[in-house]
Amino acid sequence: MPKVSKAKSGRKIYGFDEELWRKILLSNYETGERDVGVIEGILRRLSPGKEILDLGCGVGRISNRLAAMGYSVTGIDACELCIREARRLAEEQGVSKNVSYIVGDYRSLDVIPSKEFDAALCILASAWDSMEEMSAIFGNISHRMKKGAILLLKEFVKERFLSLLYLASSLQNWFKIEEDMLYLHKWRYDPHESKVITIKEFYRREAKDFKFIASIERKYPLFSLTDYITALERVGWQVEEIIEEPVDLMRLEIYNDPWWLFSLLIVARLIEK
Repeated sequence: MPKVSKAKSGRKIYGFDEELWRKILLSNYETGERDVGVIEGILRRLSPGKEILDLGCGVGRISNRLAAMGYSVTGIDACELCIREARRLAEEQGVSKNVSYIVGDYRSLDVIPSKEFDAALCILASAWDSMEEMSAIFGNISHRMKKGAILLLKEFVKERFLSLLYLASSLQNWFKIEEDMLYLHKWRYDPHESKVITIKEFYRREAKDFKFIASIERKYPLFSLTDYITALERVGWQVEEIIEEPVDLMRLEIYNDPWWLFSLLIVARLIEK
């Protein structure tokens, strides 16, 4: 779930202009087909019901597909343009009766109507800079969940990040061409601060060339798997599974973003409210 700030150029999401952020997420929409199979399999196996809360839902990449499978989904995201896009796609795909989208910050959830959910998803949508903030967020989320509900948390972790960089150092540089856009990503690990420094550049195709649009540099704290488990258990979640999906280093084009490559899927159950 991105933090939002105001600037002269308008709304900012992770430092991106809101329209550019919408376009980036929309370009990754089809990757939801790959991810939803794993997610729905876990929901079917572990969840007692079909009321799903999608935190940082973006343009509905996962939510719309779950809605098509008969789940009742509530998606929340801070990006108003992404929520508009998610609603449009839901209408287009005929699933709008099973999904509702809300503009808001999942760190508070005050904008969501009073109800309890069977499961929550947080798929590459982190909104925390420390373990304390992470615990506070998932403690707050637990108040909107039924006891025994499950949480699917997909986030990049230190162990996987460093092991993949060792196996394939070329992952520190990443590019993708999608329709009229060129995306360049550069990654660097700072071991002293345990942070990942990223530089992302964006270009738009014009005739035979690409015109520069924006460059964004950010630092992200790099948490270990133990950090995530500790932060969740502090607030009543019990980690039941860690799923490490295989990565095909010969077909990196099938992944929407390096974040996916560096991540693990943590499955937790709410045992205390």
